[in-house]
Amino acid sequence: MAIYHLSMQIISRSKGQSAVAAAAYRSGEKLHDERTDEQKFYGRNVQPETMILTPTNAPEWMKDRNRLWNEVEKVEKRKDSQLARELNIALPIELNHDQQKELIQSFAQNEFVQKGMVADIAIHRDDTNNPHAHIMLTMRNLDENGFGKKNRDWNADFANAKENNRGYVKNSEGCLSIREQWANYANKALEQAKSKERITHLSHENRGLEVLPTIHLGHVAHDMEKKGKKSKRGEINRERQEYNQAVIDLQAYRRQKEAHVKKMKEKEKQFSFSTDIEKTYIQKAASILNQKVISLDDISKRQEELRKMSDRHDPIERHFHVQQQQYLNVSNYYDRVRDLSREIKQNEEKVEELKGSLNPFKLKENNMMKRRHLDKISDLESNKLSYENNIKTYKESLRFSNEEEFYERYKEFSEQKENRLYQIKYEKQQIQVETKVLLQAEEAIKTAKIREVSSHYPDLKTAGKYLSYENALKLEKHIDMAKKTPVTLEVIEKAIKNQQDDLYELKKDLKIFQTEKDHLNNIQSQVTSLEKAEKELDTLSNSPSEAAKRLVSKKARQHYEELQHEANHYRDNLKEKGYKGPDDLNKRQAEIRGLEQNVIPTIEKDVKVKEHVIETVSGIFDAITQAVHTEEQAQQRHQLRRMRSSNINRSKNQGPEIER
Repeated sequence: MAIYHLSMQIISRSKGQSAVAAAAYRSGEKLHDERTDEQKFYGRNVQPETMILTPTNAPEWMKDRNRLWNEVEKVEKRKDSQLARELNIALPIELNHDQQKELIQSFAQNEFVQKGMVADIAIHRDDTNNPHAHIMLTMRNLDENGFGKKNRDWNADFANAKENNRGYVKNSEGCLSIREQWANYANKALEQAKSKERITHLSHENRGLEVLPTIHLGHVAHDMEKKGKKSKRGEINRERQEYNQAVIDLQAYRRQKEAHVKKMKEKEKQFSFSTDIEKTYIQKAASILNQKVISLDDISKRQEELRKMSDRHDPIERHFHVQQQQYLNVSNYYDRVRDLSREIKQNEEKVEELKGSLNPFKLKENNMMKRRHLDKISDLESNKLSYENNIKTYKESLRFSNEEEFYERYKEFSEQKENRLYQIKYEKQQIQVETKVLLQAEEAIKTAKIREVSSHYPDLKTAGKYLSYENALKLEKHIDMAKKTPVTLEVIEKAIKNQQDDLYELKKDLKIFQTEKDHLNNIQSQVTSLEKAEKELDTLSNSPSEAAKRLVSKKARQHYEELQHEANHYRDNLKEKGYKGPDDLNKRQAEIRGLEQNVIPTIEKDVKVKEHVIETVSGIFDAITQAVHTEEQAQQRHQLRRMRSSNINRSKNQGPEIER
């Protein structure tokens, strides 16, 4: 499960800390502290994944971890100097290593490096359940030579209520930006990874949770707990987890109670609009589903379960029928083998009998008969072998090795088949019964909902029974409005007309604005073209060489005349369009820009609102109108049947016509 943890601290000389030592511990690299002339190395079982991100104006040497942090130590002269900021961030375990790296890189680059900080990142994966990243950040402005002055403007991005060091804003709200941004970055990465997990920077109190948040263990307490030793921070977490479990149990009870009360209210509401027979249908379905109150969702889920049960029956029945045919085939093969064996034996006996005959007069005839029997035996044995080979093809699938074992298996299969098919038949009958009950309950619930909704709309007082369930659901969304004021077709029609009139005026204003904007754009285009033509005319008119060229060149003279004609054409067009000069045009364009910025967005928003209202109200109008129209058709059909019945009865009473 993805967890949220982001803590911040200042690495400060006043705490006895060293930027070089901190970088060595987090990166797992051996660094040399030039200020103390000491080697800093902290071996780790799993080598951290590290990277240094630098702004575009940073010198290349800042990507050297050893030099970077030694330069930081050099530029900070005071004994209480703040050397670096550090963030400790838990990475979502739902992401793979590459996704985790990309996430922390993107966060550091956009939130810190682009503002001018150098970010030294180390991802620790010693514990697979606790991947986290350390980000060490520089605190001074950069130039081509290295570090400049401390940037105090960055302080507002960081905060920690527990710290009183310079470089922090002294309230937790100031920290919100970075904490919230990390949650946004992480949740976007989780979404892209198709994970449903999400994290939040909000505290339990702000989220309205009664449970207590656990605290971050830290590497010391984590190592102790991993070795089976209890830590103070671990004890705090265990106590809070025990308390939280009790709270969760209580919350679960409350939810169950609220759900029960809600269901009972639904049942009471449902039954208040149901007939006695409909109540019976609903109660039968509730009994089947083993619930006190049921909804259409409950019925739909059960219907889907029944469909799946029914779908499972078909392949089972097909399997039994296929196996039955296989057993019948093998049984027939064994019958044929027995018949052929008997025929072979009879022919063999005939051959032996002919061999024993000593009559010399029939020797030739006997030899011919013996040959026929031997040929017959050969054909029979060939057929027998073919059937035996057929039997072998079934031995593995039907699991038998000889004839006796086959018939034992066949008997077992027949009993199993009979029992299972009987069970399936019984289940099918139960499914049919249950499906019928559920359909009756579904119809009863829908009818009750239609009556409930219809009771709030005067026009549906009698036409409600002709209202479709889908239209009832549409009207249900507006019941609160219907409760406050009677919603009749007359009121709705008037509301639609008023909204349409307002929409027409709004769209008319937009059209006028767009026409004026297009008009000014056209004037501006013509002014630009005129200025271009006049500029070229001035150049040609003021150039002696061009003037001389026009005297001898028909093409040059023609081009000059075309320019004059073009300029005159633009002047006439602009005069016709009401152009009064650049100052007037600029003034009108400024007015258009003002309208486009301040007024038009509001009008466009109002148009969308009006269109949505018209669509909604029209939906109500159409739903009620359809029900009323259906009622009128039903009444007309009923009247027609009565007229037809009356005519038939009148014909019977008059009897057959008597001939005079």
